[in-house]
Amino acid sequence: MKGNVLPIDNQPIAATFFGEGRWLTDFITPRELEVQKLLKDLTINEHDLRNKIINCRDWVAQELRYVVAVRAKITVEGKSSSQPDYWMPPSMAILTKVGNCAVKSFLLTSLLRNLLSENSVYCVLGNLYSGTPGGHAWTEINLDGEDFLLEATRPDVPPLIPISEVSQHYEAVHYFNDKQIYAVPGKTQMEIVGVG
Repeated sequence: MKGNVLPIDNQPIAATFFGEGRWLTDFITPRELEVQKLLKDLTINEHDLRNKIINCRDWVAQELRYVVAVRAKITVEGKSSSQPDYWMPPSMAILTKVGNCAVKSFLLTSLLRNLLSENSVYCVLGNLYSGTPGGHAWTEINLDGEDFLLEATRPDVPPLIPISEVSQHYEAVHYFNDKQIYAVPGKTQMEIVGVG
């Protein structure tokens, strides 16, 4: 995480069913059983931390089909709720194997929070300046004193990209995980556009 950030209060998110609000940090769920099982499956024979991280990133980038927006509908006892851009929890992303940039980043950050401390891994909501500029989500980690970006929507890019190499394209607005949330002063996220 770059300097020049301020801790902020948790943010309410309404991209759920029946108008239910959830806190932004609720989308990072390292303790969910499905997240724990997937992490075990991806790292069971791996002892090197860097390779465990790469295994997690590669699975999310390759196995979850990327969509710009997850359209979802649920019906409970005759009452329906639709969501044109559903932010599902990581456990549901594992089961459905589909996600937008935010959902993929929530899952990747949740997996990595089991491997790295709360000060070393963040889901990032921000802007991507490549082709058509727009809002985007990704994961950032600090590994051995170096900051890396993990792009969960593009399996064709390297799994660990030094932040210094892409800082002109990726502009962070919010950093968060299951424990904390920060904002970059003076930055606003644009509308999400397709990047996959």
